[in-house]
Amino acid sequence: MFLDLYRQHIKVFLADATPEVSDVRDELMSILLKAGMEVVDGHEPISVGGDDAMRDADCSVHILGTTDIYTPGSKGYGTAAGTQYRSAKLLCGSDFKMFVWNPSSTISAKNAYVNSIRRDIVENTVYIDKSSPIVFVEDIRNIMNVKQTANKQQEQTDIFFLYNELDSESASDIFNMLKDFQKVIRLGISMSSDVDYNTYIRQQLATSKIGVVYYNYAGDWAVSFARQVWKDTGGNSSRTPILVVGNNEHANEKELSIFKGIMECAVDEQLRIPLDIKVFLDKTISKTK
Repeated sequence: MFLDLYRQHIKVFLADATPEVSDVRDELMSILLKAGMEVVDGHEPISVGGDDAMRDADCSVHILGTTDIYTPGSKGYGTAAGTQYRSAKLLCGSDFKMFVWNPSSTISAKNAYVNSIRRDIVENTVYIDKSSPIVFVEDIRNIMNVKQTANKQQEQTDIFFLYNELDSESASDIFNMLKDFQKVIRLGISMSSDVDYNTYIRQQLATSKIGVVYYNYAGDWAVSFARQVWKDTGGNSSRTPILVVGNNEHANEKELSIFKGIMECAVDEQLRIPLDIKVFLDKTISKTK
């Protein structure tokens, strides 16, 4: 099962960045585009020194690195990144938001300019220091949009299979193997959706024997998402146990260590994951007998 997704248009001005975070910027641009947002590239010459492209956007995104783009006279102050940062500050208002992303939490401890920026945050300016660009883009989506509530009929099922749409290809392979033997409902979570999944997920889990959060590439998202689902459904008192399972092509057991003692986790080869899920289901059923 996929929810019908309504995509609200969001136009993002992605500001230029200093060289040490250029690779991070490239990755962020790719994810913004995959999330269905229109991106105005602040690295293009037409955007440097002019505010028209920024003014035409709904919000701007600025990535902080080790180069000070905030303090007058600093190395980065007169760069495109610094100039665009100040321009965005002037545009902030009810029709324009400014997102300041610090992808490395250690930067603020080493650079006074980042702390100065944090102290200067005002209404319609958002400072985020989550390291995952996927989670950061979701934060942009959530802040820019008022979400619709997912209104879907719940069904009795054995397995409620959840994953990020970035992993849809490998997740579909697992779903297709599971559905031959078990009753499975799947939900691909879309970063570009304006749907509030929370209520639907909570209600569907209540009518499922187990919940499964699967990931391959979207590890940072899966950890945060699984933790939130676990809390929303009652934590340890929930009647529906949750398995978090990662494809070992990109997943590792260390990133799931925070779930030790609160929910079961597994990292395995792609072809073995359906068996891991089946074993978890059988174990859950045996406990209820």
